[in-house]
Amino acid sequence: MSMPVIGLSAAIGATAVFALLGGCSSREASAPAAAPATTAAASPGGPRADASILDLMLDPIASNAETLWNAVGTVSTTTGSKDLAPSTDAEWAAVRLKATGLMEAADLLVTPGRVVAHPDQKLKDPPGAGDLTPAQAQAAIEKDRAAFAGFAAALKAAGGAMVAAIDKRDVEAYSTAGGTLDEVCEACHTRYWYPNAPKPPGE
Repeated sequence: MSMPVIGLSAAIGATAVFALLGGCSSREASAPAAAPATTAAASPGGPRADASILDLMLDPIASNAETLWNAVGTVSTTTGSKDLAPSTDAEWAAVRLKATGLMEAADLLVTPGRVVAHPDQKLKDPPGAGDLTPAQAQAAIEKDRAAFAGFAAALKAAGGAMVAAIDKRDVEAYSTAGGTLDEVCEACHTRYWYPNAPKPPGE
């Protein structure tokens, strides 16, 4: 799967943090209102989950994914189009850092005690049509934690595929892994964020 065409503004870094492709789309900017803390509890003496899932989705997950997607593709310019891909060791190292950060964040999502949103968490917009509230999303996660852990594992695997492609300097494999990452994001969001969202015409 090839990466989508990237507009000129994206190429020069003018995209918004949540203007992501596919599954991690601009719906990120309208995350629902905060949910109460729930039943998951941190293990005594274990890692403490201070950031909420929404915090992690904002950064590093969404921000890293955006950088990874935008690193390879085709830029539309006033004179035509141009293919983008890392070419120097420094550029490959930069995207590798984002991919490994994404993998680590996937593990953080399932840290015991991690809640979807804190009770006092301030968010920009209310839920959209068909969106779950954080409380509803939390309930869905608590109902089947194994399923949520599976999505986190798939996110980590997608990041790992990108690292493998980066280490081989394989642009085609990188592009394919980026498509897989998009599909993983969309599948998770469809279950825990907007399961009842209106479908676009023709779907």
